[in-house]
Amino acid sequence: MAEAWRFVDCGSVDAFENQARMGVLVRSALAESRPTLQTSIWGATHLNVGWFDDIDATTDLAECARLGVQVIRRPLAGGGTAFYDKDCSVMWGLLRPSEGHGDLDAELARFQPIVLDALGRLGLGEVRFAGSADLRWKNDRKLGGMSANDFGPITSVGGFLNLAAPDVDLYLRVARVPDEKFRDKAVKDLREYVCTAEEVAGRPVSYEEFRDALLAAIRDAGITVESEELTETERRALAKASRRSADDDAVRRVSSERFRLEHEAEGRRIGFGNHKGRKLCRAGVALDGRTIVAAMVAGDMHVSPPDTMDRVAAAVTGLDSVDAAGLRSRIATVVEGDDVHQADATTGVTADDLARAFERALDDAADDAKGAA
Repeated sequence: MAEAWRFVDCGSVDAFENQARMGVLVRSALAESRPTLQTSIWGATHLNVGWFDDIDATTDLAECARLGVQVIRRPLAGGGTAFYDKDCSVMWGLLRPSEGHGDLDAELARFQPIVLDALGRLGLGEVRFAGSADLRWKNDRKLGGMSANDFGPITSVGGFLNLAAPDVDLYLRVARVPDEKFRDKAVKDLREYVCTAEEVAGRPVSYEEFRDALLAAIRDAGITVESEELTETERRALAKASRRSADDDAVRRVSSERFRLEHEAEGRRIGFGNHKGRKLCRAGVALDGRTIVAAMVAGDMHVSPPDTMDRVAAAVTGLDSVDAAGLRSRIATVVEGDDVHQADATTGVTADDLARAFERALDDAADDAKGAA
């Protein structure tokens, strides 16, 4: 018997509605023990901040407010901060109970050929996956991406595709791009790095075309897709959750500015450091003498569970800052634990990557002490 997925066409959504809808559909997928697929297109210009990202390193919140650009932090999911212009990007996502589907690499491997089939139907057959995550075209240009995440009882596989060119000038006004971010990219300039379905296909590609191509590819893979509207219960829950998703505390969940202000008030030395390994890692430390009395970890990594980097920060707290071996060991106890998952381990974040970010943060704190002296 063919597997059956529920399909919800979410259509045009703003950042807050989209985030709220995810939580609503997660609960329904669990309650019904049924995979749920959704597609949508961004209906409002916004910055979509990764769960682990340092908001102050990636986003100019004051400029966003002045220009009317929405800012939201993705709940629980990793990856970097992304800029989505109105009507320029489509999204898809599959939510399913994790039992029997907890292997993230296997879930990505299963979904990759379906996505490539859909792209081929749209005239985007030259596009290929780089690793498990990025959809790339000529000369390493990025058309979109896909990721898998373990949310405990739910496994999520989803991605996005650029249909048309965003306003890059607006993006550069509201976003802060760390120098390390593009160090390993073949194309340095954002205008060249990002490409669109329209550019690849040589014609405009609509949301409806993408949606229908994806559904056709899924059905050809032997999966039954049952289209359904949101239930009345789901609509009520969506309206309530949408009001909560714009909460400022959520947006500032990881904030170097807040970290600095909190610990400078206690007279502690503060330092921050970035390291671009397989993923961009950012660390912050607060020192009392030689002791790390507080830490923060940020970056564009895809790691589950969602508290992983908070646990890394807690693990290094209390350590003597000159104990390099101890630093790496404490980090490894968390990120190399059996309960921590990353899809495509060859491009995941490592204990060594995080240790190097912390070493740079400690060097920055030492420079801060010299400056104070």
